[in-house]
Amino acid sequence: MYVAIFTSRQDYTLELGTGIYLRPRCDYALWFWNTYELINREMEYCSDYELMIRYLDTYRRLRWEKSVKTIANLKSDLTKIRAELRRGCFDELICLANRIYEYNRAVNMLYGYYRRIHELSPEDLSKLSIALNRYNMPLMSLRVFNELIRSSNDELKYLTFLSLLNPVMWPSHITMDTKIIPYLNWILIYINGHFVILIISLNRAYAISDLNININGGRVALGNDYEIKSIMSTHIVTRIESLDGHGLLFIGNWSDEAVDLNLDFRPREGSIKGLSLDVNLSQLIPTIVPPHDYVSIKYSV
Repeated sequence: MYVAIFTSRQDYTLELGTGIYLRPRCDYALWFWNTYELINREMEYCSDYELMIRYLDTYRRLRWEKSVKTIANLKSDLTKIRAELRRGCFDELICLANRIYEYNRAVNMLYGYYRRIHELSPEDLSKLSIALNRYNMPLMSLRVFNELIRSSNDELKYLTFLSLLNPVMWPSHITMDTKIIPYLNWILIYINGHFVILIISLNRAYAISDLNININGGRVALGNDYEIKSIMSTHIVTRIESLDGHGLLFIGNWSDEAVDLNLDFRPREGSIKGLSLDVNLSQLIPTIVPPHDYVSIKYSV
């Protein structure tokens, strides 16, 4: 699995924008299972934590099952396994990362780990960052990720960031979580020849991808038949077009300075989005990309 990640924070882009080839590791699977599913691989677990493995396997079967009777049985099994895990979990951080505990109980546990953030291993920082995001604390989650980004374990950095988006495979689509997007403005991910762009425009989240991504916001599906990509020291420019005549020009700025925007083509029609921008091409063509902002131009050729 090849992954490269760009975003509005320069420190994140410097660490994650170079790209890496990731291979699923069975010892990481208990908290990175959803990220590993993105490459459509059957998960292998090499831990002795049978109860958590049963929980994850039941949840996977529940997502793909079509029989109403079987779904009801799987939901019942999932509830029973979760109750057992709550009574005695082998690794609290893994259970927190999988949102096993009730919210009230989980919050105090998370605060306790957060107070010891400088004592945690990179693996535990990864679990804690994911867990905080799962329990609706995205800003604290990113603060923990800031600690992880300083470690030497590149694999954990990429996997953890992807897991903060909580990608979950379903029979017809992939769901993603957008809680961290308001703090990052934009994210561009290349994964196994596919692309995913997540943006905030006028306080609403949008996903643009050649994968069938569903988020709680707007969604644009765009074929990736032709692409030109340029990576500068301050920003990235990518132009993607499909055979049906639709295209996207995306410029993401991670620097503290504005980037000049000079369009070398004139699309027939389309729309432009930015952090505080949502207009038609006929109304406005911006000349700069503000610091840590983006310009997304969806057009027809």
